[in-house]
Amino acid sequence: MTTVTKKGQITIPKPFRDKLRIEEGDIVIFEIKDDSLVLKKKEKKSILSLGGIAKGRKVGVGSEREYTKKVVSKKIAEEGLKEYYRFGKCELK
Repeated sequence: MTTVTKKGQITIPKPFRDKLRIEEGDIVIFEIKDDSLVLKKKEKKSILSLGGIAKGRKVGVGSEREYTKKVVSKKIAEEGLKEYYRFGKCELK
């Protein structure tokens, strides 16, 4: 059990932080399911998760480096927008 401060903050009890491996600076996601609030740790993505996204590159599109930068930037932007819209669709009552 924890108490909400006047600023709307709570402390996640240590056993829960340990179980989810939540550390200072980590991002957590809140979701409403029925009449419950669910807290999830946002997984950190490795740069390795971007491997292969430039597959199928057409010849003559520019330098390899510029093409890769565009594809990686687009992928990062898409992932960020998914999180933004995910929060935007959450209706609080």
